[in-house]
Amino acid sequence: MVKPTPFAEKNGKVPFNASGVAAVGSRRFVFIDNKDPTSLFEMTFDADAETVERIHRRRLTGLGKGALRDPEGLARVDVNGEIFLVVSSSLCRSGQGRIDDGLVRVRYRPEGNLHAEAMAGFRAWLLANEPTLAAAGRREPDAGGLNVEGLAWDPRANALLFGLRGPATPGRVSVIQVPVDAGGAAWTTASLGSPAMVYVRVPRSSTAVGIRDISHDARTGDFLLLLGRSTSRDDEPFRLGRWCRGSEHVQVLGTVFHRSAKPEGVTTFSIGGAHKILVVDDSGGYAVL
Repeated sequence: MVKPTPFAEKNGKVPFNASGVAAVGSRRFVFIDNKDPTSLFEMTFDADAETVERIHRRRLTGLGKGALRDPEGLARVDVNGEIFLVVSSSLCRSGQGRIDDGLVRVRYRPEGNLHAEAMAGFRAWLLANEPTLAAAGRREPDAGGLNVEGLAWDPRANALLFGLRGPATPGRVSVIQVPVDAGGAAWTTASLGSPAMVYVRVPRSSTAVGIRDISHDARTGDFLLLLGRSTSRDDEPFRLGRWCRGSEHVQVLGTVFHRSAKPEGVTTFSIGGAHKILVVDDSGGYAVL
C-alpha cells in the first residue's frame, strides 16, 4: 500500500499542496502548488532517486495579477532542444463567482527565476469552442462543474491533453485534446487548434471518478492516469491507470494508495536502467514506485 513520504520542507509555514509534476533532469523534478500561483517548485533527489534532498522555489516572472489561479496541471514540452513547462488552472468557477483561469507557458532554465507567458482568455475560448462544456462552465465543481486537474503533452498529436476531474460520468473519464504550437512565437488562442473530447472507459467502475493527473510515458508512449474522487463529497479510492491512445479503456494497475493519500501529480523517469514512477501528494509528500 502506497503511503507518501512527507516533504521535509514546507511552503513557508504550510505543507505544499503538490499537484502536477514533471521531470527536468535525471534527479530533478518540478511540481506546482495549487495554493501558490507565483512559483514553480523544483525538487532534487539523492543519487538513488529515493529521497528528496532539497526543494527550491522558482519564481515566475511576467505574469499579471490573476493571470493564473488555482494551478493544477503541469506538462513538459520539448521543442528544438528547449524545455517548455505548460501550467493549467483548474478552469473552475469557485465560490462567490470567482473564475479560476490560466494557461501559462514557462521557458525552463536550470537556475534563476522562470519567465512565464499567460494565454489571455483561454477558458472563454475553450467553452466557446467545445459546446459540451458550456453548462459545466457555469457550475461549481461540487455541483458537476468544470474542473481540470491533469495536463499532459501528446508528442504524436502535438496537442495538450486536459484531464477532467469533473464533470464526471460513471464508468468513464474525459480528456480534452487541444492542438497547439507550443514553441511558437505567440502564446495566444490563435495558436490553438480545435478542441476534441475523448472519452475512456474505466473497467469495473460504476461510480463517477475523475482524472487527478495525466502524464505521458516516453518509454512506452502510453499515458499514466491518476484516478480519484470527482467531487469533495465522494469517497472513491485513488487508483493508478495506464491508457494507450486509441484505446477505449483504461488499464487499472494494481497500485493501492493509503486512505490518507491524496495523489495529484504523476510522472515517469529512468535511473540506473530502472524505470520508476514519481507521485506527489496534495497533502505535502511524495512516493517513488
